[in-house]
Amino acid sequence: MPDLIGKNAAAARIELEGLGFRDVRFGSQDPADPDVVLPQNWTVTRQSAAAGAQVPTDAAIVLTCTRRV
Repeated sequence: MPDLIGKNAAAARIELEGLGFRDVRFGSQDPADPDVVLPQNWTVTRQSAAAGAQVPTDAAIVLTCTRRV
């Protein structure tokens, strides 16, 4: 699993899909903005699988994001 913290959410999804992951999900850390509608406007702040971990490509990967200002 790559380190995706600080990356643009859309770019992070493309990177994961390039590695074979097909179940990439987004969550918002911002209570006032709970839905990640356009990932290109968000930045990854946490990932459900640690960087460097061996993760099966059929696992769900959740990227927690904050909206870029």
